[in-house]
Amino acid sequence: MITSDLMISKMQNVLNLTGKYILLCFGVLVSAAFMGCSDVQKREKPENLIPKDKMVDIYTDMIILDALDRTSPRTLKSFEIEVSDHILKKFDIDSSTLAQNIAFYNLEFEANQEIYDAVTRNINHKKDEIDSIVNVRDSLKKEELKLKNKTKNDSIKPKNKKSLQKIQ
Repeated sequence: MITSDLMISKMQNVLNLTGKYILLCFGVLVSAAFMGCSDVQKREKPENLIPKDKMVDIYTDMIILDALDRTSPRTLKSFEIEVSDHILKKFDIDSSTLAQNIAFYNLEFEANQEIYDAVTRNINHKKDEIDSIVNVRDSLKKEELKLKNKTKNDSIKPKNKKSLQKIQ
């Protein structure tokens, strides 16, 4: 129970920070796109084009894992998770394919904007889920404490036999 509370707490912290990381990543990617647009050539689609919805999932996981690594690096190490390896295995892609797709979508401003809007929605949805779990957990703890206090107050335990005789 303590580990799940700890994980929920860490995920809540991570998700609170991910909004900042999304803006930072988006800023870097937009800057790269503008610098790359100086030549104004249309970039060809990679042979293994990753669909936008899969890119949304990839970016969402990347941002969450990166934030977790920055806020609590021991957590990932304790589970023996290397962020880049995990992403590549989970989505069954290689690093070259991922790099080509990131470069492609960076130059496709409208598609890139759609991806990042969806990533932001995903992160916010996950944050709301974690916040709900925390609220339920806290409510349950309060109710448990009330029940314990009520049980203590309801039980009559006379200190000695004279007290018991006075009650009767």
